[in-house]
Amino acid sequence: MDRLLHVFITVAEQKNLTRAAEKSFITQSAVSQNIKLLEEHFNSKLLDRTNKRIQLTKSGEILYLHAKQIMKQYSLAGRMIDELKEGVSGPLTIGSGFTFGEYLLPTIISAFILQHPKINPKITIKNSIRIANQVKQKQLDIGIIEREMFDDELLTVPFAEDDMVVIVPKDFPLDNGAEITVSELADLTWIIRESGSGTRQVTDTMFARTQLAPKKLLEFGSTQVIKETVKKGIGISFMSKVSVKDEIDRGVMKALTIDTYKDSRTFYYVTNKSQHATKALELFIQQIRETSGRR
Repeated sequence: MDRLLHVFITVAEQKNLTRAAEKSFITQSAVSQNIKLLEEHFNSKLLDRTNKRIQLTKSGEILYLHAKQIMKQYSLAGRMIDELKEGVSGPLTIGSGFTFGEYLLPTIISAFILQHPKINPKITIKNSIRIANQVKQKQLDIGIIEREMFDDELLTVPFAEDDMVVIVPKDFPLDNGAEITVSELADLTWIIRESGSGTRQVTDTMFARTQLAPKKLLEFGSTQVIKETVKKGIGISFMSKVSVKDEIDRGVMKALTIDTYKDSRTFYYVTNKSQHATKALELFIQQIRETSGRR
């Protein structure tokens, strides 16, 4: 049955029998026979063939959705069996939000690969909501996100924290580390991350709790672009301290704190509750918890 499902998935994605046959390394007639066997098994038409283009029927769409999950479970079972025979090896798909992924994850991954050279991590960097959705859809083994998620299908665990600071240009008329009042901040141009990012969620929370209503807002989808814009004196921003450590150390920008308001952000790892954890995933979770000082 797994071979039939593999051929069916290929046909559904290629939308062409000839290309599906080439991808599956079988003849076109064999592809047609496989589809026929599946249709007989489910007693339902799975494909519509019009103008040489193949479309899934409603039954075909249902089977395609579940067939993809079945094949993933086959792959997962194979990986776990290989671990029993050969030790921990194989792929590990990891997603991360931008701040953690760009500034903390590289060090963790480097140490992880040195300790477990047979594991092959594949990294995806997107905003936190998109990473969580990919974990939910079982496209990723684990996600590291910068905001708490409330979803019955996901296990979300806090594992590290980092202070938030207001970043300003190096010539800003306050010393690095000084406090700035909310009224002073309201008159400045704010540069913020896009909706859906963990940094944006923390920034919106700060605006609400301090009742800060900036007169001008700019929205960018990249931490690096925001930092470069702040360095040029165009505006200020609210960021994780770890993401600006290098710039602060080099004196190319300053980090201020808000008078009467102190905040830190929490990093979480998120996994799918219904997906059994491989040994590789367990080892990676152990690595990030040890790196953050949590066991």
